[in-house]
Amino acid sequence: MAGNLIQAQFTLPVPGSIIGMLLLLFFLVLRGRTPSSLTDISKTLSPLLPLFIIPVSVGIVTQKALLEENGVALLVILAVSLIPGALVCAFIMNWKRKS
Repeated sequence: MAGNLIQAQFTLPVPGSIIGMLLLLFFLVLRGRTPSSLTDISKTLSPLLPLFIIPVSVGIVTQKALLEENGVALLVILAVSLIPGALVCAFIMNWKRKS
């Protein structure tokens, strides 16, 4: 909710959900530990994450013409966004292991 508020207030080109996740990360890093309630709900929801892939898969199947027209650009965008995300995740995992 805070991310959506910030996004609307400053008309940022980033979705409010992304801003909210960055705020959550910032506050968790500041706090230095994860609250038990967040740990519990994460353990509950983690097995359900593959279900989020289903809508994307359906979208890919139903948008064949769009993929044929913009497929290369979409692959470039995917690679450009995936690499920094993987590097940040690796950094966080390595940093957490050292702590």
